[in-house]
Amino acid sequence: MATDRKGGVGGRDYLLATLQNLGITLSTVAYHEAGERDGMCGVFCKNLFLKDRKGTFYLIICEEDCKVDLKWLKRHLNAARNFSFASADDLYAQLHINPGSVSPFALINNTRRDIQVIIDRNLQPYNNSLNFHPLDSKETSLISFDDLIRFLDHLGYQPVITDMHQM
Repeated sequence: MATDRKGGVGGRDYLLATLQNLGITLSTVAYHEAGERDGMCGVFCKNLFLKDRKGTFYLIICEEDCKVDLKWLKRHLNAARNFSFASADDLYAQLHINPGSVSPFALINNTRRDIQVIIDRNLQPYNNSLNFHPLDSKETSLISFDDLIRFLDHLGYQPVITDMHQM
């Protein structure tokens, strides 16, 4: 597969075709920052791409206002020493996207399937209303929690679902 700096391995069309083959339909609109979202639906999610000291990568998915205690998370996941945010080079090497476009949809570009996915349990009740960038930080797409899990399962990921609010 060819890579490019805008859409990654296979790009946005490949992502949308994969979702369509799974029977998952996305509602995609232009993305607006907090405070400019009047009339926009759904819960906006924070996606943190982290790396531990042994080079293991983690994608943390939670509500955008969730305060993530990285020390608690490190202990909870038995990660090696402290977390750091992955560099732009790591982000591109692992997910073929640029900073600002991190989302679970980018996992489609990680052919090694070696990223640990951690999802906040508090996102489960939001059916058809989780917002993620579809490989482009200028857009946001709505997906249900169940469809997100089905997409991740299709890719070969087994996310850890934990309560980030217990930190």
